[in-house]
Amino acid sequence: MYWRMLKRIMTVMAMALLTASAGADPGPALASVPIERVKVDDAFWSPKRDVWRRVTIADCFDKFERDGAFANFDKVRDGHGGKHGGPPWYDGLVYEMITGSADFLREHPDEQLVRRIDAYVARIAAAADKDPDGYLNTHTQLVEPDHRWGMNGGDDRRQHDLYNAGCLVEAGVHYYRATGKTELLRVAARLANHMCALMGPPPRKNVVPGHALGEAALVDLYRLFREQPELKKRLPFAIDEARYLELARFWVDNRGNHAGRRDLGAYDQDDKPVIEQDTIEGHAVRATLLATGLTELASVSGRDDYRRAAHRLWSNMTARRMYVTGGVGAFAHDERFGGDWVLPNDGYAETCASVGAAFFDQRMNLDAGEARYADELERELYNGALAGVSLAGNRYFYENPLDAGKNRVRWPWHACPCCPPMFLKLMGAMPGYIYATSPEGLYVNLYAGSVARTQVGEREVAVRQTTRYPWTGDVRLAIEGDGTEEFDVNLRVPSWCQCAAGADELYTPQGRPANGAFVVRINGQIASPTMVDGYARLHRKWQRADVIEITMQMPARRVVAHPSVAAAAGRIALQRGPVVYCIESIDNDERVTNVSLPDDAELRTEFRPDLLGGVIVIHARALASLAGESAPRPLEMTAIPFYANANRTPASRRVWIPRSAADVVPGVLADLATPTASHTNPSDTVTAMNDGLLPTDSADESIPRFTWWDHRGSAEWAQYTFDRPTRLSGCSVYWWDERRINRHCRVPASWRVVYKTPAGEWAPVHGASAYGAEIDQFNRVTFDPIETTAIRIEAQLQPQWSGGILEWRIDAPSATKP
Repeated sequence: MYWRMLKRIMTVMAMALLTASAGADPGPALASVPIERVKVDDAFWSPKRDVWRRVTIADCFDKFERDGAFANFDKVRDGHGGKHGGPPWYDGLVYEMITGSADFLREHPDEQLVRRIDAYVARIAAAADKDPDGYLNTHTQLVEPDHRWGMNGGDDRRQHDLYNAGCLVEAGVHYYRATGKTELLRVAARLANHMCALMGPPPRKNVVPGHALGEAALVDLYRLFREQPELKKRLPFAIDEARYLELARFWVDNRGNHAGRRDLGAYDQDDKPVIEQDTIEGHAVRATLLATGLTELASVSGRDDYRRAAHRLWSNMTARRMYVTGGVGAFAHDERFGGDWVLPNDGYAETCASVGAAFFDQRMNLDAGEARYADELERELYNGALAGVSLAGNRYFYENPLDAGKNRVRWPWHACPCCPPMFLKLMGAMPGYIYATSPEGLYVNLYAGSVARTQVGEREVAVRQTTRYPWTGDVRLAIEGDGTEEFDVNLRVPSWCQCAAGADELYTPQGRPANGAFVVRINGQIASPTMVDGYARLHRKWQRADVIEITMQMPARRVVAHPSVAAAAGRIALQRGPVVYCIESIDNDERVTNVSLPDDAELRTEFRPDLLGGVIVIHARALASLAGESAPRPLEMTAIPFYANANRTPASRRVWIPRSAADVVPGVLADLATPTASHTNPSDTVTAMNDGLLPTDSADESIPRFTWWDHRGSAEWAQYTFDRPTRLSGCSVYWWDERRINRHCRVPASWRVVYKTPAGEWAPVHGASAYGAEIDQFNRVTFDPIETTAIRIEAQLQPQWSGGILEWRIDAPSATKP
């Protein structure tokens, strides 16, 4: 008995010491200024935010209604069962819509939107109240009721029980903060209590989310009740917020502990404990959201091991595995991160992942108080995330590759429409990211026209920011307090503007000065701020009507990537201020893959108020290479902001531009065509047919391919469509064939070429030569000249075999140049 008691005392003392050590840093360095205390009034952001409020929120809610997402709750409420509308994670997307909408409401109240969401909340609450524990996941309840939380043979990676629950908790907190209404918070807290009772150390269940998000959501719920303890009295059950923090820590700490549960592997960041993970791995959205939760936990608990792990993951992501646009997750398979510096230009870069990375950046900025984290947040806001929604607000992108063909168009909706709700969550929260405070001062993290009132220590501080950023580098900050107050004002010095290149920098703007590009004046006089953690710090007794003026040099610059990024070797990207640019074929003689930009070409800028909502474009004297010509032609190249791509007619695009004409694919007639097909394997792409990449053989897996897999023995077609009537006289096809690697595709049994006649009918070409089906070579067929807007290959696949194409060239009559 004595030894057992002594052992227990020693264990308790050890845990106390560990907690004391871990908690030496009591909390985050900064606190964000709440959304409701910031009013955005900005030439760049305000028109966009108005579109998202008026158009995007309604568009998404309408389409979720159409898909049956809300009817799922009614089916659970009524106990009648029935088919589940949408994928298993639809509940979570509905909740995320409420979260994003709630944050827009915090800045801009809208009674009509509140009434709409209240009606949804009533349906959600009625469904939740059918279960004695408040359990709610409509897919599981309607389709596989014995697999709650992915247990008993279920799989939470697919079911998304815990992801949906986390989204519900997040929505309950945000909607309460926006409206003061507690009904959704009641549903969320009841479900959180149920999870706390069920999950945790033995004898509770070892359940870890198949999709992260709940970790940060439970921290939000914990913070809410810590800030407003009187709120507990408004709920009809007991609240012990410490249990929410305990469960969030359990979900983080138990990664890698597979006792009694399925091993979700590195895909779900479950292969080892999070604090032992040195690189950011697996599904990019899951990874960034888990890292966000880890950072939140570090902030509230002072756990230095969490903080070190979060920093390692963030450093690996931003210095090794992030696109210049802020996109993350290079590969479509498992929507995952690649290895260090593996960033193919046709990579996945899901909108949701950019949003997750932005959340991670912002939480790291608050926790550490360092400007470099806000630099990456800015990269996401102006590029990777902003590209996810059209300028009109009702068409969307799931993927954001840096290179894309004409077929990469925005969709009105998607079988998995996860990106619009995530986008709205980020942009709804954005006003709260502009400013932050510490006990000693105010921090300006984003440059956006706005008015904010906040507390700095015991002082009430008001500030008004006016600017035309990102189109100019001029910012004016007027202090509007009621009297004389002494505090710091910390101004983020953007790394694109002024920063000595680090040895480990992933992207380096050429010609960026180490100093002198960020100038500060106070009441017209040059100031000499102190540089602290990337901020220009001004300390003085501020008086009402004091004015701070910032001037940032903002020339268009070439950006080069780390030498280890093979996809960017010999290429440059263009950036001006925080905005990354791309070239679209619509502005550049209908092509982008044949364009090179010599190092000595001057970069010129022009503001175009009539283009894409008003943008600055970059012009340069580039070169365009065409097949059959001995030297490249001059081209007046125009680049537009990446975020604005795919908002006009279908167009191909490119971000990384070759510096030498020797590194481009010369333009051919097929460049001007839009490829389509009767069927395309989801892992392949029709743009492979006219990407100009020449195969080494018919089983060359080093380049993209198009296949009709998994159609076998069927009649199929592949098509080129032109914007205008085009004269043609032949074509050449390089077939994909897997006989040497013993897989499923072979050259077709037969094929022919047909074209669209002026009457709009399909007819075979006349005078065709032999239709070849040889492997490891182009099979060329000539025919009598035609003029058409579309041409097709009609292929009959071999019995039991599929087929595909690596490259399809088309020929103009010799008198016509490509």
